[in-house]
Amino acid sequence: MASTIFHHWLDQFKALPQSRRRKASAGLAVLVIAVVFGLGMLFGRGVGFPNGLEARAHRLAAQNADLQSRNQSLVAQQQTANTTVASLKQAMASRDAELQTLKREQAFYAKLIGIDGSRSGLGVHSIALTPVAHTNAWNFTVTLVNTAENADAARGNLTVAVDGVQGGKLATLDWASLSNARDKAGIPFAFKFFQQLQGSLALPRGFVPNRITITLSPEGGAPVTRQLAWGDALAGRRGITLGTP
Repeated sequence: MASTIFHHWLDQFKALPQSRRRKASAGLAVLVIAVVFGLGMLFGRGVGFPNGLEARAHRLAAQNADLQSRNQSLVAQQQTANTTVASLKQAMASRDAELQTLKREQAFYAKLIGIDGSRSGLGVHSIALTPVAHTNAWNFTVTLVNTAENADAARGNLTVAVDGVQGGKLATLDWASLSNARDKAGIPFAFKFFQQLQGSLALPRGFVPNRITITLSPEGGAPVTRQLAWGDALAGRRGITLGTP
């Protein structure tokens, strides 16, 4: 049956004029190409991604994007961790420096207490004088200590007086006559264990000093006074061999 139909169509095709046969042949060729292309597309879908490979490719792409996002997050976390570690190291270095300073202060204070262990409470540990070259002025350094157990911070003012001889008579120069206008109330102090205060004083011409007096006026407490011979207070003498912390 199919053979008969095919020969019938073949006989009709041969009976056509040559020009129409060429057109029919061209149309048939186009039809064959279209059919082959369509079959190729269908085959490609079925064979090109067998067993769900296309879906798997989509899943892998999504996983890759997720991994990239997680990697960026980990990089940011690492940067934050590095910054935190650097900050901690800096803080530790600062604490170490502070600890070393406290240790030096403790050693200095222990040396003060060892030298003058009989004293208790607020006191003057040492007085040191240094002349200012070619003038009647003197620089002084006073070391204050607070050795009372469980003592609060000491606050107040320090003043200096000098006893001596002027014009053949005994005379005393108080702080008001020794200091400049801005220090009339005295040199302020505030410390827990010890403190070194520095200042200067000027003696009038012809005045011969023989004793220096340091007076501490703490807030809410009685004044504390210490006197020392002028010669003993000169640099290189008593009470100035300790180094500052």
